[in-house]
Amino acid sequence: MAQTKQRKRVEPTNQQRNRLFEANAYRCCVCKRGNVGLQLHHIDGNRGNTVDTNLAVLCVMDHDQHHRPATYTGRLNHTELTAAEILNSKRSWERFVEEARKPEPMVLATLSLYGTTEFIHSLQLVLHWPDKTIAFIESYHLLSRSADQLIEQICQDIVSIGPKIKLAVVNEPLPIDYCSCCGNGLSRVMKTPVTIRLTDPDWASKSSAGIYVNPLEASLAIAFSLRDEVILKSSLHLCQGRFLHYHDDCVDERIPVDLRLNVRKQAIEIVESVLSEWTPKKLLIGTGNPDRPELITKLILPDCWDSES
Repeated sequence: MAQTKQRKRVEPTNQQRNRLFEANAYRCCVCKRGNVGLQLHHIDGNRGNTVDTNLAVLCVMDHDQHHRPATYTGRLNHTELTAAEILNSKRSWERFVEEARKPEPMVLATLSLYGTTEFIHSLQLVLHWPDKTIAFIESYHLLSRSADQLIEQICQDIVSIGPKIKLAVVNEPLPIDYCSCCGNGLSRVMKTPVTIRLTDPDWASKSSAGIYVNPLEASLAIAFSLRDEVILKSSLHLCQGRFLHYHDDCVDERIPVDLRLNVRKQAIEIVESVLSEWTPKKLLIGTGNPDRPELITKLILPDCWDSES
């Protein structure tokens, strides 16, 4: 950003300072740290241009790094903080905080575990938009605090940014090698369809699912929609007579068939489990001609599901 002509320094008012700190959830807009010293930085370098749009909330370290970049050269994860980068950080973080503080925010918190089921090494909290754009990442290690204290801290951090943000927990731990602090780093977020289902207030009243049952082969397709827009397509088919293969953008699973039981019943149980998870408001089931399917009132699978096993 080009330097503007300097005017006499104008200090931010206390009301302005509090307003900007609140708009940034009392965190640095660059590193997102809280509980640290925060300062207001004039983005264009003109200390007389003391308006909200030209003031960024920065921690002491990031503020100093912008003004004295040579001091930080060679440090791990060093990136030069230009005026343009600070402006972008300010806008994106304030936009996220504004959304996070709505009564029904369209953002999600995802908590991942690292280690094993017997020993959890660390946890990582990611706050993100439905399109998986990450706004906030924080890692927590089981070093000096108990698991209960750590969970309490994580909940406090979420509430401090947005009290109504929903939390999704990934139960399956990743190896320690993927911990962002101790290994290569891998941040997990919920897939876009899952985030929409969990955060969109219209899901309970305007969602639908359509099931098409292939009358000739042991296969079916499911499409989940919101406001008439398809957000997730899935399929289920009998594979090699030994597996029921379910696939969508979020899950790919081959479930062994219990040959002692009715295959059609097992397939229907899988579909019912998926519908129970996604809870669409409306359900339509069709079969026959795929271009003009015949609507049926109940999910009934053809004999080929059992004859192919």
